[in-house]
Amino acid sequence: MKSMKTIHTLLVSSLCLLGTTSCQDFLDKEPQSALTANQIYSDLNRLEPTVDGLYVSFRNSKVAREGFTFYMIGTDEAQQGIKEMITYSSQPGFDYYNGQLNSSLDKISAMWKSKWPIINTSSLAICGLTGLEEKGGDEATMQKIRELKANACFMRAMSMFELAMHWGEVPIVDFPSLEQTDIEYTRRPLPEVWGQIFDDFTYASQNLASGRQTGPRATKGSALAMLGKLHMYAQVESGYRDFEKAIGYFEEINDGRYSLEPDYGTLFDEWGTLEFNSPESVYEIDYEPNDNGRSGWQWDMGSKTLGQAGYSEECYLGGWDVIMPTVYMYSMQEDGGVWEEGDLRRNVNLRYEWEYDGKKYTVPTDAIDELDPHIKKWEDRRVDRFAPDFPNVPNRSYYRVGKNYPMIRFADVLLCLAECLNETGKTEEAMKIVNDVRTRAWGGNLPADKKWTGFSKEQFRTEILNERLRELCFEGWRRMDLIRTGQFVKLIKERNRWAKESGTIEDYHMRYPIPDSEINNNSALTPDDQNPGY
Repeated sequence: MKSMKTIHTLLVSSLCLLGTTSCQDFLDKEPQSALTANQIYSDLNRLEPTVDGLYVSFRNSKVAREGFTFYMIGTDEAQQGIKEMITYSSQPGFDYYNGQLNSSLDKISAMWKSKWPIINTSSLAICGLTGLEEKGGDEATMQKIRELKANACFMRAMSMFELAMHWGEVPIVDFPSLEQTDIEYTRRPLPEVWGQIFDDFTYASQNLASGRQTGPRATKGSALAMLGKLHMYAQVESGYRDFEKAIGYFEEINDGRYSLEPDYGTLFDEWGTLEFNSPESVYEIDYEPNDNGRSGWQWDMGSKTLGQAGYSEECYLGGWDVIMPTVYMYSMQEDGGVWEEGDLRRNVNLRYEWEYDGKKYTVPTDAIDELDPHIKKWEDRRVDRFAPDFPNVPNRSYYRVGKNYPMIRFADVLLCLAECLNETGKTEEAMKIVNDVRTRAWGGNLPADKKWTGFSKEQFRTEILNERLRELCFEGWRRMDLIRTGQFVKLIKERNRWAKESGTIEDYHMRYPIPDSEINNNSALTPDDQNPGY
């Protein structure tokens, strides 16, 4: 796998962007070198590695629990294991939705802080590149400027998209000039927040490289997909929810450049044969099974029984039961779950059997759910002590898992397109598209009784959420899907063991609390700026 360039050292030393405690705090730091922001962000030779560094930072913002796991637990898709719920006082609130989920939680603060260095650095790069763009130059130089700016816009928009979905009104970072970086970091109305996201993705869609992704940088298709998602996911009160516009962007992608990978299982091949090569990958994040590029996800997803079976951290099935599928997620329909007989995706996404080193494990170590079905999708056999040598895995530590993450897949685009078509009264056309995705799930031959036919608009709405669960489970979209469809409280209370047990989940939990650390360190915010309910 090709390595990405590291973020420019001058960026870190002079502006202290990678470790801020609030979205304003980074501007309060004294420069550590003689270089000014203007010198850094108006120099193309420095801007190129800076933009590449944004992709490194975005990748790293999704590493481990605060980057990925905590965004997935507490849904109808995934929940914490029993041992985690009784061991750690800082985590149960993500599933219980009680007073333990609050603004002082260090996990919430870490989730919030991970995005702002990317947004801040992107905004400085955009400001500098805009200045260069306005000065003009020869065509080759202008193309380079526009493409670098498009990548910075894409990275800022991706980070802002997630913040807006999970926190609602958030500050907007947009510098008038590199000499004027003293701006107010107040929470802004949703139309303004989503307006910047829309403008960034639009510029990116017009100026990113064409074709499919071949390395860490995004391409035009990525921005078009996110413009379509923006018009599906943005809160109605933002003014950007528009299914007809979403259809236009999704259809623009559906022009032959992308297609479904014939075998669903090969999409998650840890040996890297499809990294940046799958026709289904629209936007892919480059992870590596080593210290420098790990995702660390599987340690949260594996079984504690296997992790304590004498293999240390080098058994690829071991872990900590931090995130596990709900009973609804792993069960067959006849047992009250989501899976249909014959769907091949089930055994790609979930582990039902526990056999390792010639031994079958049937007795859990600490908690009765440790050998229940677990998440299989992100297992990485390259870190296993018995796997063939793999030179990028020093010491084979279990934390060094690193499959690439196809964050936006063409199957997702097709399901989004189908959903929008249904919402605009084209249910028959929508069902045909869903059946294309389902055909792959049955190995290329979809049985007649599994084809979607004759659905009403309301029935389609219900079933598409289940289909997205089967196709995209544990890929980071479920919480946002529940929020945008208004099913957040209803389905989580029904299907998540811990939320059902506590019975305290309410509509306000669709947003996370603004961390106390942000309110205390950002002079533009007061306790009155806290999200309602917290």
